[in-house]
Amino acid sequence: MSAQNTFQIYDRIPQLLYLEIPPRSRLYFLEPIGTGTPFTESISSYLTRLAQEHCVTLQNIVMGEIAPVILGDKYKQEMPSKNLSSIFGNSDSKPAINGMRDKTKSLTLALEQLTLRQDLRYLSCLTWQGIIKEKSLFRQQKAWCPKCFEQWQREGKPIYEPLIWSFNEINHCPTHNCRLVEKCSNCDSPQKAIAKYSRLGYCSLRSKKLGSSCQQWLGSHNLDSENKIGDEERQITEGIGELITVAPTLDTRNTRKELIKKLQLIQFWFEREIRQDFKMLVIFGGILEKLKITLGRNSDKPLDLVNLLIPVCKLAKITVAQLIQDDISTLAKILRINLRIGD
Repeated sequence: MSAQNTFQIYDRIPQLLYLEIPPRSRLYFLEPIGTGTPFTESISSYLTRLAQEHCVTLQNIVMGEIAPVILGDKYKQEMPSKNLSSIFGNSDSKPAINGMRDKTKSLTLALEQLTLRQDLRYLSCLTWQGIIKEKSLFRQQKAWCPKCFEQWQREGKPIYEPLIWSFNEINHCPTHNCRLVEKCSNCDSPQKAIAKYSRLGYCSLRSKKLGSSCQQWLGSHNLDSENKIGDEERQITEGIGELITVAPTLDTRNTRKELIKKLQLIQFWFEREIRQDFKMLVIFGGILEKLKITLGRNSDKPLDLVNLLIPVCKLAKITVAQLIQDDISTLAKILRINLRIGD
């Protein structure tokens, strides 16, 4: 090596010493499954999968990594009295870890801090906090499609639990056209969203006190397909799927305000349609009354997804995604065509 090349290398040493090293995450930078689709992974599924990737139990990763971030200085004092249910609100009174509760927000922020990911909020319904009414929207226990589990295992894909399975109104799998299951076929036990020994695709029953352990595989390909899924149920499934899909695309600062304006526009055109043909009162009357109540004395309250927004979209012949994403002028043009205004 020539003296000139040697000096060039030494000249570069200070630069090499000061190379900026990207920040390192405490937990794996694990990518969520299906973000931006109707089958987005749920936050409870992501947390369980993260524990599996670290080869520890859910209990270990929560108490060792998540709880200290959530509780902060109170961690050491409060930990003796804490368990998974008390930290995440996974009890009968506060079951919706995948919903839009403050404890869901605490979990999401902790996971984003520990993994350095910026997209974990879309694995719950935090986007819709204060916009969509939460009451009765989410299940207290898990529901799942055994055929999905079986198919993913057979194809070598990760086993996970889509967020859409957390909704009370989702009772069938749109992929396999079969009913969701809510109890283990082996021990007949319901499954908590977050359990000490949660393992995706397997029964979580494991009780030292009772001396019992199930851990049965929850997948199956032997279920009969359900071919009699009604139009209303299918529309609800599609509407909720669209709500989950569009969440990552929104600037939520003005979402509620814009939704109210769009609903006022739809109310005006429903009323105009009735004035043009009074027979339309039979079709629009019931939902129109709900709209008036919502936009009147209940205008400051979260909106009812299942009993208001989805039926409104059905009558207006638009999708939930259009209601949320389209600007008001575009929506006006669509409604003019759909409702034959001005003919």
